[in-house]
Amino acid sequence: MSITTLYAELVVVGTGALLFIVLSWYAFIGDLSFVTKFPANALGATVVLIPILSVIYLLGIIVANVSHRIFDRHERRLQNEKLGNINYAQLRNRLYTSANAQNLVHDFEFRRSKVRICRGWFVNSILIIVALLACFGTGRISLSITIFGCVGSVVIAAGTLTSWCTATTTELDWMSSFAGPPPGSRPTQTWPPFMSD
Repeated sequence: MSITTLYAELVVVGTGALLFIVLSWYAFIGDLSFVTKFPANALGATVVLIPILSVIYLLGIIVANVSHRIFDRHERRLQNEKLGNINYAQLRNRLYTSANAQNLVHDFEFRRSKVRICRGWFVNSILIIVALLACFGTGRISLSITIFGCVGSVVIAAGTLTSWCTATTTELDWMSSFAGPPPGSRPTQTWPPFMSD
């Protein structure tokens, strides 16, 4: 995976965590005046944007690791169901060390990126719901805004959970096919599978 792709992935996940922090700040402090003080000129905006992106990147790392811990048991269960006795880590290493497999590695990394983004945004959605309820509880936002935000976050959480499940099972089917059919069985699928996902 390129550094640019990894950076973009963590920024996508970290942005949701930053939204949670801003909403939490508003819930308990009630002052968002710092948002209006963002510099208008290009140089000032760049100077401010660099530390903000650094914080978003750091938040992305934290949420990515927390979401990995939350989903790890479920991913291992799916790996056992889909791969049986095949060791996922060894199979991944075999993919990376296979000759002329650059396109396959790129496809695998794209699938893993989708999985990580879905996991991260599931956690972000739950955190945003908590922050919205805190805003409502402290009287910072109205009931209608709270309901709209919470319903939207629930939809995002459900969508990311469904997408995580689909992306993970599809990836494991792909990895199972890469591993090849068990000895003595007839292959039922051509390689490479699921390339359109």
